[in-house]
Amino acid sequence: MPMKKTILYSGVLMFLFACGKSEKTINQAEIQNQELLSLTETDADYNNNNNKELKKLVFKNLDDIKDSEELNLPLLSKVASNLNIKYSNIKMDETSSINYDDKTAFFVLTIIEHNKKISKADGYENLGNYFQRKYLFVNRESGDIIAEEFDDNLGYYHNEAIRFSKSHILKDLVYLNENTPAIGFYTEASASSRIVLYSEQKFTLLTLANNEIKKVLYEYPIRLTNGDSNGSGTYQIETLETGMSFGNHKTNGFYDLIVTKNFSYEEAVEDSLENEMEEKSNLKIKKESEKLMFNGKEYAFNRDDRHRFLE
Repeated sequence: MPMKKTILYSGVLMFLFACGKSEKTINQAEIQNQELLSLTETDADYNNNNNKELKKLVFKNLDDIKDSEELNLPLLSKVASNLNIKYSNIKMDETSSINYDDKTAFFVLTIIEHNKKISKADGYENLGNYFQRKYLFVNRESGDIIAEEFDDNLGYYHNEAIRFSKSHILKDLVYLNENTPAIGFYTEASASSRIVLYSEQKFTLLTLANNEIKKVLYEYPIRLTNGDSNGSGTYQIETLETGMSFGNHKTNGFYDLIVTKNFSYEEAVEDSLENEMEEKSNLKIKKESEKLMFNGKEYAFNRDDRHRFLE
């Protein structure tokens, strides 16, 4: 079955995971990885410089993630002025921020470009409003721009089928080693349809190095849903949910990332007297794990779009 796309209804997901039962892991290494991600306490290692505990767990599962609630509006006003954009052109419900250190803040802005036009042989074509996603490190006092970068992968027109959510920044910084903080955030891509079910959340880790933005992990899929429905209760859905934690081993100076993958599949048929169908449900679960190692530039990975249950 080819991949199909839409938003997965949250109620269906809740049902899936409420009903799911874990099957046996394949080997001892996978069991250890699962145990690592079950930790809720910080790791026992300490930062040699400031004696702070290093938290190895990034998130146990997606429901465990806490978002940053910081949004310094006076600072954002200064940032808009320094970018030479109108404050009113910032889409506030798709903008978030976090303090990176005592002197620096990080923003993910969504900037509206009204009635964007492209040149054509017979004139210009108005494509409507375009929403651009921009990453910024700024001075917390003046709003001066330290580093900035557009993310073309997250730009979209108002009338496109695929939309991108606000980029949700994790409440806490994570440490790639004893001295290197990083910012984590995730963004959902989805399409609206009652028939084709698609939703994906992608996770990015970035840091500031020599006044440049470094994306050390870019758009790793942490939730992915595919399936289809008849729009009235009969559907088949395959869902991937992940957890993420740093291991104890370092490669090229940064801790390895351990990702646990939980695949679930449900096929359900709604009870229908008219169509002479009896209600039934079929649920399957599969667990896997993956280790991502830093290659000196990024945590490299090969995107895996294989279905575990859908054909």
